[in-house]
Amino acid sequence: MTSAVKQKMARGEVATVINLAGNNPDLLDTLARWGADVAFVDCERTAIGLDAASDLIRAARAARVPAVVRSWSRAPEVLVQYFDRKADGIVVPHIDSAEEAASVVQVVRYACGEAGARDKLVVVQIETPAAVAAVDEIAAVPGIDVVLLGPNDLSYEMTGIRGNMTAEVERTMEHLAARLRAAGRAFGMPARLEQVARFRAMGATFLYYPVEWLVERAMQELLRETARPLA
Repeated sequence: MTSAVKQKMARGEVATVINLAGNNPDLLDTLARWGADVAFVDCERTAIGLDAASDLIRAARAARVPAVVRSWSRAPEVLVQYFDRKADGIVVPHIDSAEEAASVVQVVRYACGEAGARDKLVVVQIETPAAVAAVDEIAAVPGIDVVLLGPNDLSYEMTGIRGNMTAEVERTMEHLAARLRAAGRAFGMPARLEQVARFRAMGATFLYYPVEWLVERAMQELLRETARPLA
């Protein structure tokens, strides 16, 4: 199911990737109905374990939305378990070198076979100064489909404060975007609604968007309407 997502990004269009925020399978039909491209099953920063991830992968498949799993580890024995449960792709955090990126690709090929690996979405995250220094080498690794930039962790590594988007951090993000564009590698990052124009201007096509942000926006609009004076 990932071919449509890959083709969309290849055309320079934005793929919307919604982090489900937890074990919320009932969200999948609604997200599919309104055009979400990818369901992001987050096993790194939520309480989702292997059993819950399996349920979400099945629910996403029923809704005909590709499910990619962000693993809590890059250990092969962990990554293989997600593919055994029919995940459509994998997101591996804290990749700092081309060797680490290549090892992810090798695991995908082992778990899925050469033909099956081509149908998977392989995403690696760049979120440390070491990864910034190795961005050209990481981007050149065959089999990597997307590089996901992690501005929050990168800002912590650079400033000691998570989410502290100083001018230096912003310049680093621009540098990463430029290098990935030059390599012809699809990339993305988190972007709130008001940041989407800049996201697109940077050349990003993989829009990571937590479902909490959707709820936040909807609640703000609802509360404004309920507080509006009657005519």
